[in-house]
Amino acid sequence: MAPRITIITPSYQQAPYLEECLRSVREQDGAEVEHVVVDGGSTDGSAELIRSRQHDLAWWCSEADAGQSDALNKWLAHATGAVFGWINSDDRLLPGALRVVSERFTADPDLIVLEGRRLLEDPGGSVVRSPLNDRTDPEALLVAPVINQQSTFYRMDAVRAAGGLDPALRYCMDLDLWWRVLLAHGPEHVGTVDVDLAVFRLQPASKTAEGAQGFVRETAALLRAMALAVGDREMVTILDLGYPDPPELRPSNARPEQAAVVRRMIIRFLVKWNATIGSEGGFRMMKRLRDVIGDDAGLIEADLEARWKAMRPGLRAPGWTWYRFGRKIGLWSA
Repeated sequence: MAPRITIITPSYQQAPYLEECLRSVREQDGAEVEHVVVDGGSTDGSAELIRSRQHDLAWWCSEADAGQSDALNKWLAHATGAVFGWINSDDRLLPGALRVVSERFTADPDLIVLEGRRLLEDPGGSVVRSPLNDRTDPEALLVAPVINQQSTFYRMDAVRAAGGLDPALRYCMDLDLWWRVLLAHGPEHVGTVDVDLAVFRLQPASKTAEGAQGFVRETAALLRAMALAVGDREMVTILDLGYPDPPELRPSNARPEQAAVVRRMIIRFLVKWNATIGSEGGFRMMKRLRDVIGDDAGLIEADLEARWKAMRPGLRAPGWTWYRFGRKIGLWSA
């Protein structure tokens, strides 16, 4: 039996794009769809537009909320679908997308997460197709995931078991949900489909455009919570050097037997996002990481080996002042 699919659209001050988003869900065929719109109290005409389309919606509201995670959680507890996805009000589904999703979940009862391709569209109309995760490397789905949020769908039971979205997160709620579901159920329950399912609109008012540092800091906080959960105090200490005062998140569902993969996740994050060190805390963090992992190249992902090799000479500096001086005269790039 084909599952009902619940699509939630969080929205705030996105009236110029909202109608296109609503139409993209309304015109889906070959699937039973429950569409909900949760508007955060917009003053740009969004509420009036949603009201004019309310006959196509299972429910909607326009009221103040605590952010996107809170908006999504408002309906999750009441959703009747067996499959869940969300599409932001400035993004859109592509024709036939939910038919593909319905068919895949119907055909595979063990499938918990389904990921399709998404198109990234810039303000000029140029489109780039995003990559898919490589299912032949299950551990990479945790260590180096590609998060195609607009084209990723979950069994609703798994989302509820994960506790929905963490309201403390403003930028990384999609990454958090991915990690929590995979840590609970295993990467073997992820499926991919090489079909374009959704469009992610890159526009100046989007959170992606305005909050790169927010994504990094929240990701660090998620990894810190995982390190705490698996008992890796060493990694907690390292993260605290470069990312002090993390937001207060709910506890991670990582388990002690997942400590090795969590450590790999943290090391990858640190090398990926700290190739350029701009603070004393960042220097101390990366120097401590070098001291901990030493020359164990097996802990560095292949695509980051060159970056780590280039960083290591500077991390031999005795302190931040010497590091900055050496960088200024080109000592560490020699």
